[in-house]
Amino acid sequence: MVEQIIMRSGSNTLNGFNFDHIVPESGADFKEQVRSCIEQLQEFIHQGEDMSLFVTQQTFFISAQSREEYEERSAIIRNQLLSLCGTRLPATSIVAQSPAGNRDVVLELICTRVADNKKVTYKSLSGVSYTVIEYQGFKIVHCAGLMGNVDDTITEASERAFKMAVNILKTEGLSIQNIIRQWNYIENIAIVEDVNAPQNYQDFNDVRARYYDQVQFEHGYPAATGIGQDTGGVIIGFIALSESDIITIKAIGNPGQIDAHKYSEIVLEGNSDQKCTPKFERAKLVTIGTRNYIYVSGTASILGEKTVHEGDVEKQTLTTIENIKRLFSKENQDSLGLKFDVAKIQFSHLRVYVKFKKDIPAVQKVCEAELNCKSSLFLESDVCREDLLVEIEGVFTV
Repeated sequence: MVEQIIMRSGSNTLNGFNFDHIVPESGADFKEQVRSCIEQLQEFIHQGEDMSLFVTQQTFFISAQSREEYEERSAIIRNQLLSLCGTRLPATSIVAQSPAGNRDVVLELICTRVADNKKVTYKSLSGVSYTVIEYQGFKIVHCAGLMGNVDDTITEASERAFKMAVNILKTEGLSIQNIIRQWNYIENIAIVEDVNAPQNYQDFNDVRARYYDQVQFEHGYPAATGIGQDTGGVIIGFIALSESDIITIKAIGNPGQIDAHKYSEIVLEGNSDQKCTPKFERAKLVTIGTRNYIYVSGTASILGEKTVHEGDVEKQTLTTIENIKRLFSKENQDSLGLKFDVAKIQFSHLRVYVKFKKDIPAVQKVCEAELNCKSSLFLESDVCREDLLVEIEGVFTV
């Protein structure tokens, strides 16, 4: 929010709404790759005598095949961050999604510029670091790394994560209805062992609904991504925004898709007594002054509410991209008060989640041909349905 910048190491372009990521420049093992990322991070945030940027939120995507390996690798990251930042950490998530290629870690950064009238504060509550930005009379809260304990079930981990989210927001004078963008990482997200077993994504959705139903989302639910991770239980991250006279927030629906929060029970998995729908909007428009920020939620090859092109990753990728472009139909633009050429959209950043690593080159080829983007991050990850092979999220400004 405000002026978020996710930058690649070595990039000198600080103008606009730029997104990118840091990749290891060296390192034969995980620890050395992390050190490479941290060294580049240090160079990035100390670009001169006066620091020109604050990191507000960071996500490490790592390869980890077991909870034990995840905890060991998370400890390596946190120890190196501690040596760099001390206790002044921005909101941080460590997510078990393998990066494309032969690397074991990539680092995504969200930053904001230093300005005389902008206050950035690093805080923590019950061991969870988060970032608060106060600017032009409004407040932004970046929070990440909300998760349960090692032995928690998905339901228990979800409860802990949402309870902590509520507590942090309450501390900052906000509530869960102020969340505009949310990321939900869920271990073994789509697996259902048999018809009598619960589905992890459904268990998460049931908990989310209980918390969301306690408030009134006047501007629609958050833009959100619900995506798999190899281990780690449940991890939540979000951006929340206070009310202001210079801010308007609008939900964006997709003419070709049923809103996820209106799905029928036909497409909901598991054996919950009362299965709740996924509570998110297809996209969110946030206008601050004269600038429009558009957050595109995790989008997949779904028409209406049904998966299409099962087993064909290229066609699923094309349908996903068509769904993203359909968000900005003339009808939608008219209702949002916007006017722009969809073909000329340049995304600041895309995250592309691919179920099978072998399919990443094919997905990348389609994305590069069909989407104009300053940076793209490709990750191996299960998607929220067993028959979905790819999911894409993004952000851009108008």
